[in-house]
Amino acid sequence: MFYPSFIRKMLFEFFLSYGSDFSIMIKNNRPGTGCPLVDCKYKFFLHSDSFFPVEYVLKSWEKEMLRLHSKRFLIHSISMTKFVSLLVAMLISSSSFAQDLRLPLLFSDHMVLQREENLKFWGWDTPRQNITVTLNGSSEITTTNMDGYWQVFLPKQNAGGPYEVSISGSTKILIQDVYIGDVWIAGGQSNMEWKLNQRVNNWEEEIANSDLPEIRFFEVPNVISYKPEDHLSGGEWKISNPENSPEFSAVAWHFAKLNHSEKGVPVGIIDSNWGGTPAQAWTPAKRLQSVEGYEEEAIEVLSEPNWEQKLTRAQKENEIRWSRLIDQTELLKYGVHEEEFDDSEWNTIELPNLEALQDYVWFRKTFSVESVDDAVLSFGNPGKFTVAFLNGQQIYYKIWSDEPKLIDIDKKLLNEGENVLAIRTVEDWDNRVFIGSENDFWISIGNQKIDLSDTWMFSNTVEPELGDYILYEHSPGFLYNSMIHPMAGFGIKGAIWYQGESNVGHYYWYRELFSSMIEEWRAIWGLGDFPFLFVQLANFLERAEQPQDSYWAGLRDAQTQTLSVPNTGMATIIDIGEADDIHPRNKEDVGYRLWQSAKRIAYGEEIVHSGPMYKEHIINGSSIELSFDFIGEGFVLKGANKPLSFEIAGDDKTFYWADARIEGDKIIVSSEFVANPVAVRYAWADNPEVSLYNSEDLPAVPFRTDDWSLVRN
Repeated sequence: MFYPSFIRKMLFEFFLSYGSDFSIMIKNNRPGTGCPLVDCKYKFFLHSDSFFPVEYVLKSWEKEMLRLHSKRFLIHSISMTKFVSLLVAMLISSSSFAQDLRLPLLFSDHMVLQREENLKFWGWDTPRQNITVTLNGSSEITTTNMDGYWQVFLPKQNAGGPYEVSISGSTKILIQDVYIGDVWIAGGQSNMEWKLNQRVNNWEEEIANSDLPEIRFFEVPNVISYKPEDHLSGGEWKISNPENSPEFSAVAWHFAKLNHSEKGVPVGIIDSNWGGTPAQAWTPAKRLQSVEGYEEEAIEVLSEPNWEQKLTRAQKENEIRWSRLIDQTELLKYGVHEEEFDDSEWNTIELPNLEALQDYVWFRKTFSVESVDDAVLSFGNPGKFTVAFLNGQQIYYKIWSDEPKLIDIDKKLLNEGENVLAIRTVEDWDNRVFIGSENDFWISIGNQKIDLSDTWMFSNTVEPELGDYILYEHSPGFLYNSMIHPMAGFGIKGAIWYQGESNVGHYYWYRELFSSMIEEWRAIWGLGDFPFLFVQLANFLERAEQPQDSYWAGLRDAQTQTLSVPNTGMATIIDIGEADDIHPRNKEDVGYRLWQSAKRIAYGEEIVHSGPMYKEHIINGSSIELSFDFIGEGFVLKGANKPLSFEIAGDDKTFYWADARIEGDKIIVSSEFVANPVAVRYAWADNPEVSLYNSEDLPAVPFRTDDWSLVRN
């Protein structure tokens, strides 16, 4: 029998000697205690019924004293007298550390559990507490260990629902509206994160028709951690309906819809992604110690003793930076927005600009109108943080948006004769400002349309420099620790992944990095080689006039090579990208092509799930004959009368555009400039022109037949 009141009496005597506001620094090493990232300072008062459950890590003799008891506190500084007094009180009773039954956040109302797999449940309660878990007539009983942890496995279940899950321990939790179906992790960076309401193709129709209650999404919050966590920082399951679906990942939404309709089962999507993040952030730092290109950075992360202080300092600096980005008043003190501001000492620039500008960039232009009327202004799509003024009056403001906008202007703001337009823009992500594209700069006034392109005045020295954003979300393992590790063990069918843009600069390391990430996820889940389906990067940037090396092509090639990892599939989208936008708005085809891979890889359907993929080649004199897998009923040409974007080279390794023709299930390539060809490349460019498909309307996969060294950053 335990005596919490007696412990309070002991502490009363302790506090008489040392003060009732006694406090110690403790390190929170116990899962779920509410302070996942940093050391926390807790104070103990007389009225407390229990201590906060944390862990002791003591010297060897102190460990032995607590061998039969829960280890609770990591003491940073405390006198030995105080320590002994507190230790005696703690050893009286382990019940003083009582905590209620707790579950990972994924185990909550509206969740979807994975069908046809043993169902793992886990959580925490008081030490040596009996736990009973019941679902759909199946029950399992277990007992928590000395740390309070427990886990059980329930037998496999077929798709169905709704059910209730009852979990009993020191308290009872009832999880309601539970379905059993297929569960997928949707990971990656911004193109997976991109939501339905971010104006993807047909977004309004998709949202309006999203009343599909057996599809549920769980969005994992964007949080970093320098060590593996056992708890997610937040999140809840949301049922698909027009109220919730606008915040769903658009790619995952289209994938889930097809999974639901074609397999007739509930679908759960666990959205764990973060825009702009590289694959190394999603890979354990320990593994990265042996991955080429990331060894040193991983060792630095693992050996850094002061992460709490570094993260706190970075957060403060980033908050200051952010406040400057969104501020609308501080910038006015410079007077640049006023008509009469003297910009005669500024430099001139031709817009749209071809070279990136840095920091807070101001642009000014004077233009004349013959008569005033209500107007529409366009200046393209500047940085994510932009404010514009016309004749000293603010007419436009946006925060963290990539959307271009036509600006309606009241005629009261215009002058007959000269008018002054002032734009201040900044790109916080990479501090590289580009503004507009061809034909973006104009103002339409009544029947007049005035061209505003060409020469503007500009300055990026009016305001203090932007300063660097401290991107710890890019650090090795920091997102794996906080956004993947806590979920490990929750039943899933597999993972879908759309990422790579942030690794293009070091594409030559990506194959090993990406393969390592997949292997580590599979290892911690303990489900074997679960299906891992990923999107190959889309076409992007300007189209090259001549064959040349391409970082984007190199990254795509690394992705193709990752198909050597068992049970992986790739969706090729080399035909749906946008030259001036890294975020293609066509997410429907991305979801569809991922689903085609899922049907083959995850469900074993004998379908053509990929576009034509290079298999082998034969050199026949001055031409090369190419063979392919996955052509279905044959090749199909779209938008051209011949296959485009084939290149050919001889021993000099100089590539020329090739003439390509289809002969049955082969493609023959040659060039008048290459008498003795040895190598072929296809779609080897940032933004290749694509015309080759198969009968399933899937584009050919970019490839190269050579193994020559590629350009490196």
